[in-house]
Amino acid sequence: MLLAKCLKTIKMAVKATMLKLFLIVTFSGVLGLLISIIFSFLIVLSNSFFKYGSFRFFNEIMVLGLSIFGWFYLTSNLLSFMFFLFLSVLYHLYRIISEIYSIDARFRTLVLALGKDRFEYATFSLKRVRRRILGTFLKYFTIILTGYSVSQSLHPLIIGGISLIVGSIIIILRLD
Repeated sequence: MLLAKCLKTIKMAVKATMLKLFLIVTFSGVLGLLISIIFSFLIVLSNSFFKYGSFRFFNEIMVLGLSIFGWFYLTSNLLSFMFFLFLSVLYHLYRIISEIYSIDARFRTLVLALGKDRFEYATFSLKRVRRRILGTFLKYFTIILTGYSVSQSLHPLIIGGISLIVGSIIIILRLD
């Protein structure tokens, strides 16, 4: 009787934790994606070429390492949400801008030479990479959930540190 009551309490606590986790990851990811789409639209709309090399810091392995540390150290729901929102904006912004700028510069010149204005070009560029934007969101969602499961493991600080080291090596060698 007492064992059944304890198991029921543990089951309810696990459900509450998983619901909190799902809400934080989903809302921070969606809001971060929307903010990064707006920023990337404004970047493409501008006249200058945006150098996104500093955003290489937010590759998948680095985001995994940061999420492990975030889940391990941040106990407040609000702090967790703000941290993962910030991480989401930077990760999505890097992925979207790198996808848009992977379009050949000659194609950009051609579209602008055909009489299209920058607004139409920015809209077209975002529409062209919309599948990849969805894929980026799903990848981010999976990385953050994986970070949570690793943060609950036996050695999360070691695994998070190794992820940050490997992510740094990927950045230094430009393998991303």
